[in-house]
Amino acid sequence: MSATSARSDRRRASALLGAFVCALVLAACGSGAAPQSEDYGNILASPAGLVLLEEEHPTGWMRPDCFGCHNVNNIHQVNRTGLPDAQADLAGVRAIVQSGGEDSCMMCHGANGVEP
Repeated sequence: MSATSARSDRRRASALLGAFVCALVLAACGSGAAPQSEDYGNILASPAGLVLLEEEHPTGWMRPDCFGCHNVNNIHQVNRTGLPDAQADLAGVRAIVQSGGEDSCMMCHGANGVEP
């Protein structure tokens, strides 16, 4: 086998491996299904209302990276507050989160133990 032929075979094998890996990654991205809502019950009824306390948020307490655990597409999807939908205004809340990102979380949920 010539050196040119061996390089060509390596390139072809590399391209096939790359295509295979790419296909696996794309297949792992999930489907086009609607977001699944995270369910923490009615946190409005918790001791501090919407503001998170360490005892109710032990794993994420003092973490400023809310989206490290909470998928932005899965939060504020279902009204579990007991308030009328118009009053809870989840679409408005999602718009605030979309524009403000993680910085908007503390507007409703407090500082989560994170010092400014």
